[in-house]
Amino acid sequence: MPVTWNSPIYWDTSALLKCYAPEPDSAGYRTLLSDRPSIAICFMHRLEMAYALRHKEIRGEILPTAASHLTELFDRDADEGRFIVLPWGSDLVQAARDVLDRCVSAPEPVAIRTLEGMHLAAARLAGIRDIVSTDRRMRAAAETLAMNLIDP
Repeated sequence: MPVTWNSPIYWDTSALLKCYAPEPDSAGYRTLLSDRPSIAICFMHRLEMAYALRHKEIRGEILPTAASHLTELFDRDADEGRFIVLPWGSDLVQAARDVLDRCVSAPEPVAIRTLEGMHLAAARLAGIRDIVSTDRRMRAAAETLAMNLIDP
């Protein structure tokens, strides 16, 4: 199924992080983010971004205290409606179990982790078939689920 301009794209934290903290391939992801008006995330991104940015700070990949500033910037973008924030309800449990079942029973099983399954289930529950991710396992699971991988 082709991607349309107005259809939301689900961004995994691994890809979204590149738009807030510089990495060698950040420019392509920033362009992709700015070109698309409908970016979907879930509430868990707020925690995952804070943790990922703090880890970058500890490893010396960003300046000391930059994690707090970048987390505030991401939170502000989310609060101001830059992203469509998908809810996680009780229906997510069964949807995530379905994702797990499909991934582990595929001809080439994918050892998907809990949060990856929850992210993919949230996107699927919202009817989103397009995803941006740099995480190897997330990408393999998305392909198993016949989702479209979007790259810059």
